[in-house]
Amino acid sequence: MFEIAILIGIFSYLVFALGILGKLNPGYIWGLTLIFWGFALAKFKGSLKDLRGKLKDFKHLFQDKLSRVLLILIVSSTLVNLIGALGPELGFDALWYHLTLPKIYLQNQRLLFIPGNLLYYSSMPKLVEMLYLAALAIKGEILAKLIHFIFGILSAMALFKLSRRYLNTFLSLMVVTIFYTTLVVGWQSITAYVDLGRTFFEILALDHFLRWWEKEKIQELRKSAIVLGLAVSTKLLALGSLIIFLILIFCKSSKNLKNFLLFTIYYLLFTILIPLPWFVFSFVHTKNPFFPLFSRMLDVSHKIIVPNFLGFFKDFWNLFLYSSDPTLPIFLIFLLLLIWCFKKLTIQKKIILFYCFLSYVAWYFTPRTGGGRFILPYLPAFSLICGLVFEKINQKRIKKTLLIFVFILSLINIGYRFLANRKYLPVILGKENKEDFLAKNLNFQFGDFFDVDGFFAKNIQKNDLVLIYGIHNLYYVNFPFVHESWARSGIPITHILVQGKELPKNFGKRRLFYESGLTEVSLYPYGEKLP
Repeated sequence: MFEIAILIGIFSYLVFALGILGKLNPGYIWGLTLIFWGFALAKFKGSLKDLRGKLKDFKHLFQDKLSRVLLILIVSSTLVNLIGALGPELGFDALWYHLTLPKIYLQNQRLLFIPGNLLYYSSMPKLVEMLYLAALAIKGEILAKLIHFIFGILSAMALFKLSRRYLNTFLSLMVVTIFYTTLVVGWQSITAYVDLGRTFFEILALDHFLRWWEKEKIQELRKSAIVLGLAVSTKLLALGSLIIFLILIFCKSSKNLKNFLLFTIYYLLFTILIPLPWFVFSFVHTKNPFFPLFSRMLDVSHKIIVPNFLGFFKDFWNLFLYSSDPTLPIFLIFLLLLIWCFKKLTIQKKIILFYCFLSYVAWYFTPRTGGGRFILPYLPAFSLICGLVFEKINQKRIKKTLLIFVFILSLINIGYRFLANRKYLPVILGKENKEDFLAKNLNFQFGDFFDVDGFFAKNIQKNDLVLIYGIHNLYYVNFPFVHESWARSGIPITHILVQGKELPKNFGKRRLFYESGLTEVSLYPYGEKLP
């Protein structure tokens, strides 16, 4: 798994390098993709054969009925998620910037910083978005969605591998079932966000850190820091995990100050080194390596949470029961049972529990713009705790009840995700075209856009330039445009497109050229330079 993470990271940074050099055109990207992944397959051909042999060896471990039931649940959840992944993109953040920024980079054939108050994430680390950029050049947004879907599968595989170090096959499958059938994982698996990419890297970071804790081999600490660096390169919020691991390093080596300082510097160095090119890119364009953090660009919802003693426990309860991105109440049940099992846990297993506690603290102080989605990278550890607690319970009746609850809740979640994803089936099966699907399912009141009747494709030419007001999610804009948030004075504008508002008064009275009641847009001819 570590090798897969490294290959993903290297490929992403090769795309990044093409962007810095101004070579982001389909030819270069196709060539890079074929050469790199062709070389990778040739290089790791032997490893693939070993993996095939290991899978055959595992067959006898899944002979019991309960293990097969868990496998059926995991496979069913995977197929349900695949349905959503094969459909057109509807996710707000994906249409806002996860896909829009790579598309703009492709159109300009280079990485660039986009000023203004809309695409202010353009300078932040975007390891996974570089994969999406390659996907857009090769196939389109469906391939980008499938990449994120695959990150969910890789996360489940990495969690199973981690769980097998502490639990038997059946309990490891239960751990994976609890994690992979959560509603937030199901939702993330069908959209081109980046949270499952971060989750995959963070599982590996925890895995190799625990290996270092148990065996004290410095190379394991280095591997943990490297994949955590990949997580930070995916989402800056992973810097919270850096603090978690530094606290755990202190717990491990607090009796030896020299070792503590050495391990801390070592871990910091390798973690920060990975996203450093993105920090340099951001600093060059904004004078702030972490822009838009520590700037006035973000609104009050992005501010650090002020601690509140009662709120700390109330939010923990709400996170697992009432989050806008639901997780699973089963985590609360197992954590309550932990009270009776705590003394039975080994020190290594207690470290996992402490990691979970610190992860909640990190989530608690994280700006609440992502709901339960921001706890997602830590849910594998919470799922593992469920398996560890289940193992220590002696009463068969309690175990049977918990297992039935896991089965029922997993089935409910899989069913719920199927009902949510079934709208994609007609367009996947060719019974509905993409245009009609998007016209019915995009949220135009929240700033989505789509050329529902083909008017823009027919009337906006390649040498035109449309100034856009009001539209928030620009991914499906397929004509030359500039958004008012980054438009410069002096550029020649041929049309003005407004959504959900009237034409700004500074443009005077203009003849209405086109309007759509469905998408709430109005188009006006302009034909002048922007004042």
